[in-house]
Amino acid sequence: MGFFVAKTVVRKLDCSGWHGMKTLLIVNPTAGQGRPQELLAEADAFTREFVSEIIVTQSSGHAEAAARRAAENRSAECVLVAGGDGTVNEVLNGLLAGRSDDGATLPMGIIPLGTQNVLAHELGVPRGGFAEIAEMVRKGHTRDIDVGEAQGRYFALMAGFGFDAAVVGEIVQPMKELMGPAAYVFGTLGALAKYRSTSIKLTLDSEEIRTEAFLVVVANSALYAYRQIRLAPFAVVDDGWLDICVFERAPTDRVGFLTQIMAALAGRHLKDPRVRYYRARRIQIESDPPIQGQLDGDMYHYTPMTITLEPRALRVLTP
Repeated sequence: MGFFVAKTVVRKLDCSGWHGMKTLLIVNPTAGQGRPQELLAEADAFTREFVSEIIVTQSSGHAEAAARRAAENRSAECVLVAGGDGTVNEVLNGLLAGRSDDGATLPMGIIPLGTQNVLAHELGVPRGGFAEIAEMVRKGHTRDIDVGEAQGRYFALMAGFGFDAAVVGEIVQPMKELMGPAAYVFGTLGALAKYRSTSIKLTLDSEEIRTEAFLVVVANSALYAYRQIRLAPFAVVDDGWLDICVFERAPTDRVGFLTQIMAALAGRHLKDPRVRYYRARRIQIESDPPIQGQLDGDMYHYTPMTITLEPRALRVLTP
């Protein structure tokens, strides 16, 4: 299967100065390395020139509800989200659920504060803090990116089924706050000790594939849960495709899968004949027994599941 690189379209946001533009800032205080008051003071200092409202999330789902309300009521012209990939996923789901009849969404800007911030890294958004983000917002450059839709829920990064969902299930929020990225190492070890491969049936557009696999990842971005891992190296967030990476069961079972993981860490996993790579716009996943999925790092439903691509459905601020 041949691959191509789609042209990236970058636009200048149509606004006559940020001072008169209604911008909503949604802040997840738990994403600020345990310093919520300091975080909010910094947010206020660097964003007061263009932010008309700040909402501090109180619980899961709060960011999504706030973004949807802003999109439906058009009470804001842009939404900034300060948090990690989980908070960003909530906001993009709110914006897409509340988009106008013509399909247009409010622009979303990311202020990366979480454990990994994979989408921000993919888009080239600086991690330095509010001062750097404020400069990016002033420039007003935007990019329309694809999203995946999995039975009513959207994702910008990836949907994973099998082993990586088991890893997510091993990690609790206090562990992430205390250990940061190291929490994923412990989660991986815990899942590896228990997880078994599964019989999988994939329908990729019109092509049917049956295999025994430890992990299936449907990727919209090249980067994975760790920013350093390019699990789907040919994926581009606005190329009109979803990339599928399948880690098939090796003859040596878990030892073979561990070898595949190590190869992925080194960027050599596609050289393994048991790691398959595909592209499609509609993916149906069935398994026996059913396996749990995760979207952008948060637990989701069990298989069977159908995933479709919505091309360039989300407008994001970029440097």
